[in-house]
Amino acid sequence: MLVTVSIKVRREVVDLADKMVRLGLARSRSHAFNRMIEKGLDKIREEVGFWEDTLIRLEDLSRSGYRIRHGGLSRLLVEGRSR
Repeated sequence: MLVTVSIKVRREVVDLADKMVRLGLARSRSHAFNRMIEKGLDKIREEVGFWEDTLIRLEDLSRSGYRIRHGGLSRLLVEGRSR
């Protein structure tokens, strides 16, 4: 199912999409953006998986009574993911 969304992207990304259309690598800008997103999804999935695993391990340590000496690791992990 396709869903229409409006996003802001850097000019260089739009220029790249236009080049893809001109070269026949994409049928439209929309198709070009989808191709760019899909080619990058594997890397994003890896990053999300890493942070999910890290958070699960941190929660497991917390439940088992392990205390992080200086505290704040959970806060750092959440802040790191939000960037």
